Formats: sequence, structure tokens, C-alpha cells
Amino acid sequence: MGRLVVAFGGNAIIRHGERPTFYNQYKNIKRAVRGISSIFEDSENGLVITHGNGPQVGEELLRGEYAEQKVPRLPLYILNAETQGFIGSMLKTAIDNELKSKRVDREVCCIITHVLVDRNDPALSHPTKPVGPLYSKKELDRELKIEDFSYVKQEGFYRMVVPSPTPIRVIEELSIDHLLQHNGIVIACGGGGIPVSKVGQRYVGVEAVVDKDITTQIVANSVKAERMFILTGADYVYTDYKKRRNAIKEAKAAKIKNIINNFEEGTMRPKIISAVRFIDGGGKAAYIGNLFKFSSIVEGRSGTVIN
Repeated sequence: MGRLVVAFGGNAIIRHGERPTFYNQYKNIKRAVRGISSIFEDSENGLVITHGNGPQVGEELLRGEYAEQKVPRLPLYILNAETQGFIGSMLKTAIDNELKSKRVDREVCCIITHVLVDRNDPALSHPTKPVGPLYSKKELDRELKIEDFSYVKQEGFYRMVVPSPTPIRVIEELSIDHLLQHNGIVIACGGGGIPVSKVGQRYVGVEAVVDKDITTQIVANSVKAERMFILTGADYVYTDYKKRRNAIKEAKAAKIKNIINNFEEGTMRPKIISAVRFIDGGGKAAYIGNLFKFSSIVEGRSGTVIN
């Protein structure tokens, strides 16, 4: 199949209604890894796995908020690094164990990844990226009494939003490509990467969370992947996403471009944008589908394919 990039959604790693414990997340990761394990043997030209961190980085923000009397808060970009580390470790452990069970000898590497953003990006003053748990109206009112924050309404619930600048470049792209040349499985770009901007010759952290899907597309094109899979909680891209109606099973990138603005900001729209840009950048096909139905997506029985 050539080089592949597979993106795991942070919301799929911890499912709605579940407590966000380590054990629940690792259980879901093991299940997801088992579902994609068929490509561990076939992907001879390398595999990159990216992942989201929206729920997880939101939880870390809450921990900082509640523990502020005891320990100082960490900057948001450092929380990105922290969640890259613990989600990446869970993924690596699950993949290593799956490889051992299949008697496949491949190196699995986690790269703490940074992405370059423009420190003058207008998105930095306009929060749109949903993070953290879903709140009922009562829960939201209780949280806002502790600390004021921006939020949006999603599917009848409420969620915190933070700034999300457009990623320009993956800083570690050459290291990722080097590992792929040696048949590695690379876990990278977690949570969209740690956002940094350049001031003179120095990199400085930026208080934001970068969209994982857009960064996934950038790394997919930079390593010349043939196919990109964005795995999430939905079976398809739907024209009526809230009611899960009117599934798009296959579409040309040129056609999808005309309806991008119909999709919800911060959820499905970045996935569509990522898929279209991947095709425009030379990719053969981009797939969007359910995290736990990977085999069905590969076989054409589920998921949306954009080519």
C-alpha cells in the first residue's frame, strides 16, 4: 500500500460517557491498535500514526485549575507535550505488544513533535478548538464560577474552546522521514504538535492547541504518503452530521471543496480540509471513518473516501 499515515482521534480514544481514566483510554487504544494491526506487516515503506489530544489536554487544564493552590499551572503548549508523551506511550506499548504477538520485528518510535505557527495568526485571539469534557448547562455554569473561559455548544452539550493557529511546518519532519526509510512505525504529531513560533533564530512556545487533522495532512504530504486515514467516532462524513444522515461514501476532492463550509468548525471541517489538501499535495486517497472499523474502511465497506 506504500507509505501510510493513520490518525487516531482524541475523542475516539476516550469515548463519550466513559470516565477519562488511564485504564479506559488504554483499553480503547489496545482495541484500536488491534483493529489496524493488519497494516503492521504490509506497510513495508513505513507507517506514521498521529493522534488527537482534545479531551486529554482539556483534562490537564482542569487539573491545573483545581490544583493551582498547591502547584503552579503549566503553559498550554507544555500540556500539549505532556499529553503527547502519555498518549504516545500507550500507543507504543499497545503496538509493541501487537507486533510481538504477530512475531513482526519492527521498531516503534515516539517523536515529541513541534509545529511552526505564525505568532500573528488571527486565530490566536479567536478561540475555536474544543478541548476537554462535554458539560451539561448545569455543569458549565458550575465551571464558569471557578474560572471564566470561552466555550461552544456541541450536540446539546458545552465545551471549552482554545486558540488553534494554522500549522505551517512540522519541525521534526526529516527525523520522521529518516525513521520511515528504516521501516519504522513512527508515532508523531500528537495533538497536532507543540505549537512554536520563531522569534529571530529562537523558537518560543505558543499558548494554543493545533488541530491534529491539519498537522496530519502536512506530515503525510511531507513524507509522500500514498494514503491517509483519519479515524474518529463517526462511520462516515455526513452532510447532516448532527443527525448522522446523508453519508458521503466517496467523493472527488474538487467536489468536496465546494461544500467545506457546510461542516462544523473544530470537528468535521478540519478533517475534510485535511483530506482535500492531502489529495492536492499528491496523495492518492484520504479516508475518514470509525476508529473501530478500520478493516471495513480498507475494504470499502465503511468510511468516506476522498480522491
